Amino acid sequence: MNVGLVILVVYLAVLLGIALYASKQDKKNIKDFATGGGLGIFILTLTFSATYHSAYAFMGAGGFAYKNGIGWWCNGLWTVLPGVLFWVWGRRFWYLGKRYGYLSISDYASDVYQSKTIGLLVTLITMVFTIPYVAIQAIGCSYIFQTISGGMLSYTVGALIFFALMIALVWLGGMKGVAITDAAQGVFMFAGLLGGSLWVILANFPSVADAYQSAYAHTPELFTMPGPNGVVTPQDWVSRWVVITFGMMMFPQVTLRFFAGKSLNVMKWSAVFSSIYLTMIYVFTPCVGMIGRLLMPDIGAPDTIFPELLLKYTPAVFAALIISGALAAAMSTGDSQLHATSTIVATDIYKKYINKKSDEKTLYNAAKVGVLIIGLASVVFALTRPTALADLLVLSNGGVAVLVPTVIGGLYWKRATKEAALASIIIGEVCMISMTFIFKIAPFGLSGAFWSMMISLAIFFGVSLVTKPQAHTASVVDSLNNFFAEEDEQEKKIVPSNLVAD
Repeated sequence: MNVGLVILVVYLAVLLGIALYASKQDKKNIKDFATGGGLGIFILTLTFSATYHSAYAFMGAGGFAYKNGIGWWCNGLWTVLPGVLFWVWGRRFWYLGKRYGYLSISDYASDVYQSKTIGLLVTLITMVFTIPYVAIQAIGCSYIFQTISGGMLSYTVGALIFFALMIALVWLGGMKGVAITDAAQGVFMFAGLLGGSLWVILANFPSVADAYQSAYAHTPELFTMPGPNGVVTPQDWVSRWVVITFGMMMFPQVTLRFFAGKSLNVMKWSAVFSSIYLTMIYVFTPCVGMIGRLLMPDIGAPDTIFPELLLKYTPAVFAALIISGALAAAMSTGDSQLHATSTIVATDIYKKYINKKSDEKTLYNAAKVGVLIIGLASVVFALTRPTALADLLVLSNGGVAVLVPTVIGGLYWKRATKEAALASIIIGEVCMISMTFIFKIAPFGLSGAFWSMMISLAIFFGVSLVTKPQAHTASVVDSLNNFFAEEDEQEKKIVPSNLVAD
């Protein structure tokens, strides 16, 4: 029997076993389904980190370094800041979830602006830009299934296995099941990417330093900015940094984790460890990408350079195990996306517009139906292999990044108004689509997505200043400020007075 297929079967069986364990702790209500009933530091760190990354960690990052060189490390801004934002923003959402019972960002937006329309807009936008990502994970996994099984599993069978597993994981355990399986896959992903990269390097060079020196001797332009293809300009990486970092924090699979921590202490340390995890996982990525220029100079698809090098230069069993880490990267994102979108279907659409009197059990079942519907829709989408999907992915982060002023403004600014939120979202999305797809312009070298986010921000502040503030928005901001002022005072009492003075 094919070794890779055996490893694949064992891997999937372990995931289902973990999900079954989590299902025994599931309390069968929508709050636990959505937030997991309070996650600890280890699980929250890994479910956030593994969810933040997708198959890009294995399939795309090395390809970018292969084509564009050392400038890939500008992406370090994407890996450190998410952990910072998880604490700075996440702790405020965590408090609001405890105080007002919010289960999602749409819940929060509807209430803080006293507008169901804004909540619905947030729901629809996040769903539109999330669902194709579920299909993308399936597409990546389908190709991995084909590779790891030696062609015994077709693309179609791979896609069907992916979604059957995703639906099973989410149905069995809700957030807790997804979070625990994410944690297991996060560990596997971390060890696989680092261990596999190092093995490939040392199989061909005496040390990492020698590998870099050989890459420099072969293609010195890889060590320049903006790189051999002129891609990594300051404008390019500023655009990527701002749009991807802030945009990713608006996707529901990320925002649900704001409400999932057991305590603020858990949130704090998860934020710290997430930044470390997200940065360390890519330590050897530029090296692998650049030595690929020496070892496989004529590769047809640079994005596959890492798995191709694994298959060529490491033992078959080891290569299959590490490529399973690529499955972990895709599946940990896919199950979280499926869980998140089904949760907002239940809480932000079903409860508010279909059955306003629905109880906990009804919402729990509605979320499970949502998992099935979204999963089936996504698998059909993936099986069509649409050529327009790449264009939609270009739009995705920019589309959700437009929500940042509205979502974050309500956390800090008493003058934030519903009129400003509506104008900011609608005009921002129109600008995003127009600049990216109709006019295809990038003023001053900055992307249309970046400008759309800036325009959205300017409109939000401008309209808020000329419209009447809302009392409820001010009360929410006051409750946040008062709570965290008290928290700060309590922390100061713990620290010796001479250290506080310093």
